[in-house]
Amino acid sequence: MIDIEGRIRRLFSRLRSKASDFRASDPAKKAASAYQDFKQSDRAKKAASAFQDLKGSDRAKKAADAFNDLKTSDQAKKAAGALNDLRASGTGQKAEATLKDLRQREPLRKAEESARKFLHDHRAGSGTSGGASA
Repeated sequence: MIDIEGRIRRLFSRLRSKASDFRASDPAKKAASAYQDFKQSDRAKKAASAFQDLKGSDRAKKAADAFNDLKTSDQAKKAAGALNDLRASGTGQKAEATLKDLRQREPLRKAEESARKFLHDHRAGSGTSGGASA
């Protein structure tokens, strides 16, 4: 047990050392400086102001009200109830266990990760079309 504790301490020590080295590196300092410059820029302040204006606008309030109305509607409650019933059923339990088992498999996890990255890139507008190689 003491050997494991020693190894853990050495690993944490190396991790702290690498983190300190990274924070002290020029690229990290440049990135931090660029971030601070952006935070204090007129562009960032204008974007934050526009976001606050949007949050407080009538359109945002109407959208939030419509969403809450939809969430509390009878149809939404029926759908939630049906989903809970399905989850609690034997078939739902089997499906959940099978899905959980499949997700534990490495190739599927890598495929899910690649799909998530692709969707994120696609939504961000970069439009990458190839899968990520892991």
